Amino acid sequence: MSLRTRLRLLGAAAVCNAAIGTSSAAQIIRVPSSDASDRPIGIQAHVGYFQTTDRVDGQSGALWAFGEAFQYRLGVDFGLRSGSLGVTGTIATVPVAFSSAPGADGEIQFRQVMATFRSPEARVFHQLLEVSAGWAQWTNYSGEAVLSSEESKPRNALSIVIGYGFAFPLGERAAVTLVQDAGTTIGSKEGLPAGARRSQTQYATRLGLRYRLRGGR
Repeated sequence: MSLRTRLRLLGAAAVCNAAIGTSSAAQIIRVPSSDASDRPIGIQAHVGYFQTTDRVDGQSGALWAFGEAFQYRLGVDFGLRSGSLGVTGTIATVPVAFSSAPGADGEIQFRQVMATFRSPEARVFHQLLEVSAGWAQWTNYSGEAVLSSEESKPRNALSIVIGYGFAFPLGERAAVTLVQDAGTTIGSKEGLPAGARRSQTQYATRLGLRYRLRGGR
C-alpha cells in the first residue's frame, strides 16, 4: 500500500472519530425536557374586604345598593414555565337594599368561578400579578324585602379581575400573599333604561396562604 493511500485512510479515520466524539458529547450534555408530572400543583385560600358599586337591574327596574362584606376565595393552580394556570372560586354575602323596597334590609350572595393566570413563583419575597376571567352571579337573597319571582331570579354576568400584590415565602412550600383586586362584572342589558350601565366595579383587598402540594418553584 502506498504512503499516499495510508495517509488518506488515516485522515478518514480521524474524521470519523471526531464525528463520533461530537455526537457522544452532544448526547451527554443534552438536557431532557421537564416532565409534566414534575410541574408544581398548588392550592390557595384567601379572605378579603370586598366592595362593589351599585347596579341597576333591568329585569326588575330597581336599583340595588350594596354594602361592604368579607369575600372568601379558594383556588388550585398548575405550574408552567412562565407562571401558572388555575381555577378560582369566590363567595361573598353582601348587604343590599332595593329601591323597590325602601327601608328593608337584606343580604345577597355574590359568586364567581374563574380561570386564573398567575405570574411565576419565586423562592424569596416577590411581586404577584393575577388575571382572572369567568362567570359571576348574584343569587340567594335573604331579608325583609318581598321580592317578585322576577326579582328573586339569579343574575349572571361576565367577570374580569386583575390582582396585584406581594408574596412572602414560608419555607419551601408555603407563602403568605397580600393582593389588591380590581374587577368588573358585565351583566345583561335586558330592560336597562337609556344611560344605565350594565357593568359594575369591584375591589377586594385579600390576605391568603398558598401551599404547593408537589413540584418545585
